[in-house]
Amino acid sequence: MGLEMAPQIMNATGRRQPPEAILIKGGGTFPCDARKEAFDNITRKQFVITSAPIQDNYTVICTSRERASANTFVETCAKVGPPCGIQIGKNANIVAINSDRAEDYINAIRQTAGNSTIVVCLVPNIKKDRYDAIKKHCCIDQPIPSQVLVTKNLQPKKAMSVVTKVVMQMNAKLGGELWSIHIPMKKVMYVGIDTYHDSGSQRSVGGFVASMNDLCTRYFSKTTWQPSKQELISQLDVCMTDALKEYKEKNGEYPARIIVFRDGVGDGQLLAVKEQELANIKAALSRLDVMPELVFTVVTKRIQQRFFLKQGSRLTNPAPGTIVDSGVTRDEFFDFFLVPQSVGQGTVTPTHYNVLEFQTTLTPDHLQKIAYKLCHVYYNWTGTIRVPAVCQYAHKLAFLVGQSLHRDPSPALANLLYYL
Repeated sequence: MGLEMAPQIMNATGRRQPPEAILIKGGGTFPCDARKEAFDNITRKQFVITSAPIQDNYTVICTSRERASANTFVETCAKVGPPCGIQIGKNANIVAINSDRAEDYINAIRQTAGNSTIVVCLVPNIKKDRYDAIKKHCCIDQPIPSQVLVTKNLQPKKAMSVVTKVVMQMNAKLGGELWSIHIPMKKVMYVGIDTYHDSGSQRSVGGFVASMNDLCTRYFSKTTWQPSKQELISQLDVCMTDALKEYKEKNGEYPARIIVFRDGVGDGQLLAVKEQELANIKAALSRLDVMPELVFTVVTKRIQQRFFLKQGSRLTNPAPGTIVDSGVTRDEFFDFFLVPQSVGQGTVTPTHYNVLEFQTTLTPDHLQKIAYKLCHVYYNWTGTIRVPAVCQYAHKLAFLVGQSLHRDPSPALANLLYYL
């Protein structure tokens, strides 16, 4: 076929962002492990920026046989929450039901959730239909943040670590702020967009999540629908308009900059994304008195490129925070590769960013730093993730709606991270 392989690996020049410091309670900071860019030990101190007022105002629903597990859960919550700075008490309302059928859980939620801020359902095993029914009820019919936990995870050996993560999730779902990252720029709205193909119908769901404050700790979310297997979202005009209204309501003014991270589309669709989705967002912004600066970036995780760091005669994985933006990038686009994580074994996969719109006074270096910083503020993981947190939140939202709800969630939950 006339193909010839180069005899050597291609050389490219990269640079590394310095390790980040996590912002915690009272304006303090917590250092990331420079090797892994993780901060697992953060739970050993009072780190939570603001706690949701959970106190004893939460309900735990379990079967009669699992009553002991419910007691263990509540006691452990009271043990692990306050040391982290989360206000959770030890006198939660425990409701025992006769069977593990979805109907019994839903009836218990109907009868007791009126006096609760969040509902925790302890289930004996994993059943998708029961999980879907509980989530449908709590996200649509009777909007209230909810948590579903399998009781086998409350075994003595792992109860403390599991419940710590659950309590952190409960706090985040109720609007509490766990941690943040220092981004000097103010009045910026970060937007994450992703698509999921609904398992129960002929439609695809789009998840749209936008940050509502400078700390990136509060978010607004919305979902849209399009024909099955269609990646492109046609209603971004409506989503952006609603997010801008919400931002102004909370901050008294519109954002000065909007930075959009679009996940879930391949390289072959970049032009279509620019012509449809970017055009829709610009249409929404054109109705404002002052046009904000706009950056629109497509984020791609499934790529073939791999990078290795030369250390003498050895090749190793590049450290978290490594950026490559020359030599292996495209001529027709502004694009770059970012290595946000470390891996225990194998080769680390970088994330590819294709910037389709860059109407801003920011420099490329600023955008690269922001993308890396936002990989630190996903509340389900005490470390960096592969994409900016707003992208992962949009994925979680689209996945929940497409996999379990099959309908739009209640607008009453739009300002909460109920989909974590």
